[in-house]
Amino acid sequence: MAFLDTTKDQQLPLFYNVTRGVGYWCPNEEQDVRLVQYLLQTVYAKVPWTSPKGKMKVDGKCGPITENWILKFQLDLRGQKQSVTADRRVDRVRDNKVAGSFSKTIYTLLWLNHMAQRVDPLAFAKVPDQVQLTPIGAVPPPKDDFIVPQSLPVPAVGGL
Repeated sequence: MAFLDTTKDQQLPLFYNVTRGVGYWCPNEEQDVRLVQYLLQTVYAKVPWTSPKGKMKVDGKCGPITENWILKFQLDLRGQKQSVTADRRVDRVRDNKVAGSFSKTIYTLLWLNHMAQRVDPLAFAKVPDQVQLTPIGAVPPPKDDFIVPQSLPVPAVGGL
């Protein structure tokens, strides 16, 4: 359930946000994933960085290739000395703020919006044609987006 949101930043007053996180250990809801995939493809089609490995489709499914593209984007930004956490996640921008409350770095999603808008304004304007957007009044409040996969081993506990 991606949606159009606002920030207090004059450089990016309007941006596309996700309802739930996308990437590693995230809920990965289909329209949120589609938004992130579309923005990543828009950026890498135009910037002079080496493209991430794997052919990513804008299909709303977050697997290893999408996670790799997210991490590559974050590492490329860090290589440019930009403020971002390289954690394979694209979290929801909360409370109209530019930086996350824990990391104090700029949200990956704001970087994606900013760069896509800058490098390909026409593709950025077509986001609503590519991703089903939820009206702002129907967007649910933020939730905890940290999902622990069921396949993780449970450590043994006990005595001698």
